[in-house]
Amino acid sequence: MTKPKHTHPLGVLQQIAQALKDYWYLMVILLTARLGHLGFAISLVLLILVFCGWPILRWATLTYQITPTAIIIHSGILVRHHEHIPYSRVQTVQRKQWFYLRPFQLEELLIETASHEGHAPEARLAAVPTTAAHLIARYRQTKPTATTGSAAVIPDQTTVATGTVQAYYRINPQDLVKFGLTSMIFVPFLLVLLGLYNKLPKSMTTALVTDATHLARVLLVSAIVAFIMIAWLGAFIWTLQRYYHFELTRQADQLETARGFFQRNTVSAPLDRIQAVRFKQNLLRQWLHLQTVQVLIASKAAGDEDDNDLVIMPVIQADQAMATLHPFITWLPTTLPSLTALTVPRRRYQIRNALLIAAIPLGLLSYWLPTWAWISLPILLLAALQGNFAATNTAGGLITSDLLAVQAGHWWTRDCYFIPVTKIQSLHLRQSIWMKRTRLAHLTINVRHGNHNQEIQLRYLKLSAVEHLYKWYLQSTLQS
Repeated sequence: MTKPKHTHPLGVLQQIAQALKDYWYLMVILLTARLGHLGFAISLVLLILVFCGWPILRWATLTYQITPTAIIIHSGILVRHHEHIPYSRVQTVQRKQWFYLRPFQLEELLIETASHEGHAPEARLAAVPTTAAHLIARYRQTKPTATTGSAAVIPDQTTVATGTVQAYYRINPQDLVKFGLTSMIFVPFLLVLLGLYNKLPKSMTTALVTDATHLARVLLVSAIVAFIMIAWLGAFIWTLQRYYHFELTRQADQLETARGFFQRNTVSAPLDRIQAVRFKQNLLRQWLHLQTVQVLIASKAAGDEDDNDLVIMPVIQADQAMATLHPFITWLPTTLPSLTALTVPRRRYQIRNALLIAAIPLGLLSYWLPTWAWISLPILLLAALQGNFAATNTAGGLITSDLLAVQAGHWWTRDCYFIPVTKIQSLHLRQSIWMKRTRLAHLTINVRHGNHNQEIQLRYLKLSAVEHLYKWYLQSTLQS
């Protein structure tokens, strides 16, 4: 594919949908503005140009080339842009295929590089043939062979094939249901429902409150429970369709995930671009001994998931996670190691800090609204428990001479990171003047995460253990 090509005309629909997403407020302004017939007609024509005319022009002026050495994209209406993306700079390739594109064997490609900043990907190609992604994968895995005419040998687009599958995982229906049932995503859904309630007309909400006061307490509690169940059911269905038929594949030096019912989302990332592996457990999954496995990548290919964390195993039993994941990421241990080298010897400091953070706003609340002072006691209890949770779940240690594992607890979530020394951007030891007497210190580890920095902080550790780790990092950086 060496000649510039346009994307499929169905890509215009993608451009129109993006325009509606970016400029929907213009429609709201038009419908609420008090305009005359002429003004309304002119505004409507301008909106049609914004939502239809401009996307058509953007589609018509965008062409792309997939060469043996790079992806080249030409775009721009008033100002022409020419992007040249070598395969060596590509961090991740994300493929999105909506259900209406499947019959035409089309999909959307999003290409991320490490040098790119912002929320948008480096390159976005709407409605291109599925063979385009296979061709890019082939070029990324195979160096082009030069001929006597100094031209590169180009694989036939119709016969491009990816490497041999070295490891494969597919979530079973039972695990998918567990993942949906233990997801905390129902909390945002609940907030959305509460927001919709606030948007109801005042007369309707007043009538609902009046009727509720005449109901028995049992019925009122039942209504609240039903409200929560609706939010939980919506979140459960949304999670099921989002991770429907989740698959993880390793081919050569690439990891590829695929998921989704209405939109099939496929992300491929080189193994050497993985910055860290994170094992994550919310409160429900801690009780059930389940884990979610994510990888931190220096791109935003997973930005629509969990803050740029690419999920590679939605849910798995904690005692099976390491052995299951090892064939995909071989530098991980096969069993969960002991993380006792870095621990918190005195939990009371983190409990104290949590109580102080909660006490200040609660004190102001009690002063201005004395009738609500009673709520301070349960909140202070939760703050103390959260401080104890953070201290209890702080741990870490060296797994090998090249691999560090650290664990942190925050907001009732336990995160365990496995970080190769070559991926650590910096390691910071901090000790205040008050901590010198207690021989304690804070440790901060910085790794790349999306298009920004991931700061992993372990607080109130033994100074001797932190100094040992700091010396290990200095020696490792000098040797590399």
